[in-house]
Amino acid sequence: METRSFLTNSDAHSLPRIAREYNKMLVEDISFKEIVKAIKNQDGRRILANYGLDPKLGKYHRSFCEDCNDSIEITEAATTCPRCGGVNITFGVFDRIELIKDKKESKSPKHRPPYIYQVPLTFIPGVGGKTIDKLLDNFETEMNILHKVSQDDIEAVVGEKIASNIINATNGKAKVHSGGGGVYGKVSL
Repeated sequence: METRSFLTNSDAHSLPRIAREYNKMLVEDISFKEIVKAIKNQDGRRILANYGLDPKLGKYHRSFCEDCNDSIEITEAATTCPRCGGVNITFGVFDRIELIKDKKESKSPKHRPPYIYQVPLTFIPGVGGKTIDKLLDNFETEMNILHKVSQDDIEAVVGEKIASNIINATNGKAKVHSGGGGVYGKVSL
């Protein structure tokens, strides 16, 4: 199995979401040949990390009670609503996996790269379209803002509170409320 690589990617349904899911690779140069070597774990090339949306933010992550009109966030798979007792539920991805899994724990190979959850700027409280435009004018890409730019540099452009919200979201200090029933999850700080 050492020749198998784990890549996670997603389709994009709008132009601003293109490249929000991506892979970091160790290659000698940017060429198709080098990418193939990284995917095949050949000659020291490899996948270093996968980056993408925190699954909880997805529109269909958790089951959704059609009667309560809300996502169901419990530790096990939701087959009935804990609030109303109803069974009028649209199953979410997490709950479907919990229902069909055949092992208590998953086991990944040692060479599997980490998956790094990202909270897109549009999900961060206080960050709207004008703020995003300002940030992009200064730092070029959302990935630069989320992974490379310092809090001080962000603060110089959009102020202390918003900079703090961005840094807290990127450092995992945000609470993510699961999405479900066609509604994206939400972030609170």
